[in-house]
Amino acid sequence: MGTDHVPVRPQAWGALVPVSVDEDAFNRAAAQLSLPVKAWVVLTHGQLDPAVCVRNAFGDVYEYALCPSFDDVLTYAHALVGEVARQTGVEAMVLEACGPLGFGHQSTHEKTAGADWSAADQALLSICFCSACATSYSFAGLQVERLASLVRAGVGVVASVEEALGPEAKVVLEVRRRAVRDLRDAVVAEARAAGVREISLHAAVCDWDTGPAVAVDSVADGIDSYIAPAWELTGAGVDRVEALRRLGCERVGAYVTALPPVPPDADTLAAHWQSLLAAGATDLHIYHAGLASDRRLAAVRTALASLRPLKEQ
Repeated sequence: MGTDHVPVRPQAWGALVPVSVDEDAFNRAAAQLSLPVKAWVVLTHGQLDPAVCVRNAFGDVYEYALCPSFDDVLTYAHALVGEVARQTGVEAMVLEACGPLGFGHQSTHEKTAGADWSAADQALLSICFCSACATSYSFAGLQVERLASLVRAGVGVVASVEEALGPEAKVVLEVRRRAVRDLRDAVVAEARAAGVREISLHAAVCDWDTGPAVAVDSVADGIDSYIAPAWELTGAGVDRVEALRRLGCERVGAYVTALPPVPPDADTLAAHWQSLLAAGATDLHIYHAGLASDRRLAAVRTALASLRPLKEQ
């Protein structure tokens, strides 16, 4: 959530102030459960101010994507984490979009799947040219307009960002990583100060990944567990789990789904989830019980029951 489900106190915010959809829905829902709950906080996904959003090399503004290179966005994320933690009293928090969003996930939910943009195209279209990032590129010695022209020329042509940008790719990546580190450090410190004891991070392993899962290249201070995207019924999720384990992440969750296009079949779910556990996943994060049909929930229960022997070993 952003602050959709807790009250928005105007005095807690800076230049960016969110709109609450249903004040205190989180606490009302949590009170109905007899289970511990976590707060799932989405940091840079929201339509607040186009002036602080990601801008691609063609000049298009991604109004759903706040850019963490702006101080106002850092202040907003800091306040968001603190307000959610203090108003709900949760001791565990899951961080999504702890970095820049890019070309994908253009609205509340992903809408670009199936458009068949290559990984290189998506990465190029996700390189930010907002005023804050442009200043950082210039400070790092890059010519911003030349860089933008290289990105534009590469879309639909090259097989990798490095092919399009050459040695400048490394500089662009470091500018992004610095912004991500600053954002992560700020929100982790605020979460700890607000009493959060366990922090999980949606994480990716490809250097150029943007979106809900932030690209990580090392184990970060203050993060207790990492969550790898693992929805596909392929080996992609296994590869991501194994890559995070190779980085030294001791606790790695696998983010899976019981919703379409995954079939409501217990054997299919169990085989997929068991492969992730065998690859080193220590947790399963199953999306989304609140939307699943009775048939799908039954398949989830059966699949989980079949995994218990493996989890107990």
